[in-house]
Amino acid sequence: MKENKTPKKRLFGMMSTADIITDAVIMLILLLVAFISFIPLWHVVMSSVSDGKLLLSHKGVVWAPIGEFNLNGYKLIFRNSGVVKSYLNTILYVAGGTGLGLIMNVLAGYILSRRTRFKPLMIVFFVITTMFNGGTIPTYLVIRALGMTGTPLALIIPGATNAMFMLYMMNAYLAIDRDYEEAAAIDGAGHIQIMFQILLPQAKGMAIVTAVQTAIMKWNSWFEASIYVPTQKNLWPLQLWVKELTSNTTEFLKSSNPDYNQYLIQYAVIVIATLPLLACMPLFISKLEKGVATGGIKG
Repeated sequence: MKENKTPKKRLFGMMSTADIITDAVIMLILLLVAFISFIPLWHVVMSSVSDGKLLLSHKGVVWAPIGEFNLNGYKLIFRNSGVVKSYLNTILYVAGGTGLGLIMNVLAGYILSRRTRFKPLMIVFFVITTMFNGGTIPTYLVIRALGMTGTPLALIIPGATNAMFMLYMMNAYLAIDRDYEEAAAIDGAGHIQIMFQILLPQAKGMAIVTAVQTAIMKWNSWFEASIYVPTQKNLWPLQLWVKELTSNTTEFLKSSNPDYNQYLIQYAVIVIATLPLLACMPLFISKLEKGVATGGIKG
């Protein structure tokens, strides 16, 4: 045991001056990037709790609340029933799209990883779709022909997955030692058992990666809703309401007695839309770490 510990204790002592300087520079760059990324969020949060009239004439980054601490912007948002409804809609779209996408990724990745006659052709087909698409108008025509426009299905099914995620899962399956499959096949396991009981637990890390990316894309999505449900505001996701509210931030100035708290809505709604992702990020990271497959063939 003593012989194994000695190299670990001396590891940092063996670092050269150039290595130390390199690590210090990398750390400083990472801290700078983190700080620059944090500034816009801090500006929005501080602006959302500032005095609306003073904030309207302020220039530059808001490092601290301007004027008295003010939560009226948040109160105005939650008085709007459409925003609350959009929150529930977004949760539905994220859950439905992520669940459907995960199933499609798992199944398609397994099929593409099999040694079949048409495997090269299928991979070429998938790769082509990552580089080219039909465009917005043909996609809309297809969605309309399927009768999904004006319904929640138009915001759940399209975009639930993509060819890249399926190729990710294919590579994850191919990276698993085939001895697992052969042993399971000898024991009489079929494709369903091999996929869900043998391969998927070992490829869980990549499956979680695709699910997290799908959830983030669905949460931030608003363009599809503006096309497929433009007039059905009861079906709007949160991000489309964010766009709507932020684009009308100065309309209140046309009033003879303007309520300057309405200027805070654009900041408060961004905070509300971003907070769930920030709160869930630690959970995502822990799941990704737990999903890393380790182990080997035991004799």
